[in-house]
Amino acid sequence: MSWRRPLFAGQGLVEYGLILALTLLMTVLILSVLGGTLADVLAAIGNAIDSATGGN
Repeated sequence: MSWRRPLFAGQGLVEYGLILALTLLMTVLILSVLGGTLADVLAAIGNAIDSATGGN
């Protein structure tokens, strides 16, 4: 009896690769659109933490 690979043996790996690529694309698009706003928010949070803890 010969052992044969299923026709769609690598399909799962390809699907994970597509999901990863689409996630990366969406992350880059969102960061490029909201990057400046996000930097301002994080800077405000950092300044609030510094002033609350007596940092420089």
